[in-house]
Amino acid sequence: MNRVTPIILFALIALVSGCRPSGEEEPMPSKPAPTRRPAEPAATSDFAHLTEAEWKARLTPERYAICRERGTEPSGSGALLHEEREGTYRCAACGQPLFASKTKYDACGWPSFWDAMAGTVGTHGPAGSAEAVCSRCDSHLGHLFDDGPPPTGRRY
Repeated sequence: MNRVTPIILFALIALVSGCRPSGEEEPMPSKPAPTRRPAEPAATSDFAHLTEAEWKARLTPERYAICRERGTEPSGSGALLHEEREGTYRCAACGQPLFASKTKYDACGWPSFWDAMAGTVGTHGPAGSAEAVCSRCDSHLGHLFDDGPPPTGRRY
């Protein structure tokens, strides 16, 4: 079975715009490689002190717009919307693991997950429609809703 470690860019009004799979064994074939290198995982403090100019240098313009300016991909446009391989979805900005593929499901035109890995996703705003952010770098991931499937009832 093919193991994939995703770092995808996907925004969900229902969540998710900061992740994309990158393969341990084989790269994702769906989109050409970005012209700028994706961020490598590192200690929290490395990302907490980056300036917006440094983020712009690290991320593609599309990733910067979504992750740092809280943008959203058009519904149904994400390269990994129909991704079904096993793996881990990571923050597109800093590489932190966020979601296990076993929690991914079809919901609303953006990749959706019913649970996040412990301590990896924070929120800003009121319950029921809070903005979901990476706990390491505070990049926008989309939103967290309380209308997801069992066992959590959440939709990232």
